[in-house]
Amino acid sequence: MPRPGPAPSFPDEHLRAEGDRPALVIRRSARRRKTVSARWDGARVLLQIPASMGTDRALRHAEELLPRLLRARARQDAGEGEPRSRRRSDEFLAEQAGRLSRELLGDRVRPVSIRWVTNQRTRWGSTTPARGSVRISHQLWEVPDYVLNYVIHHELCHLIEASHGPRFRRLEARYRHAETARAYLAGYAHGRGQDPEEPFEDSPEGSSPSSPEDGSSASAPSS
Repeated sequence: MPRPGPAPSFPDEHLRAEGDRPALVIRRSARRRKTVSARWDGARVLLQIPASMGTDRALRHAEELLPRLLRARARQDAGEGEPRSRRRSDEFLAEQAGRLSRELLGDRVRPVSIRWVTNQRTRWGSTTPARGSVRISHQLWEVPDYVLNYVIHHELCHLIEASHGPRFRRLEARYRHAETARAYLAGYAHGRGQDPEEPFEDSPEGSSPSSPEDGSSASAPSS
């Protein structure tokens, strides 16, 4: 008896973000009969549906499934659900850096090393592009994930562009919580009795990639 051939494949349907709805990728499968599933795929939502289902009906299913996904992402951004000991590990930083690079920088850059440090009281983070190393201040242990992720993204951008010039700002702006995170950090610094003025304006525009002895950094106010 001949074996059945491979199931037919269908091109993904891509829908741009609209209002509060994130970008969608609709993926049809001949193997699916009735079930519909949704999951995050980077900054997009992947909606997997039966091959016979039309786009309008798929979007109705998306409306039902999205609130749960958005709540889960919000909990992740708020830092809920991660044990404190794990969040304070270098492995956690590496995972976050890898995800941010994939989602926001086209997986163009990965630090050779990224680690928490306790001797960095005047900076939130610092980067040495020549070595591919990133250091994150332990002062950020307790901040929400969206704030920590902003600092990590800021430092990843420095691995591509050492200065804070226009190219750097375009890369940094890909993080959608950037302004909110900067405001949080300013308030966080103020609450610690530190000067919140311009905490990230630490390297001159047009600077070349830093030498191992002179890494770019995202400064926190002095304590």
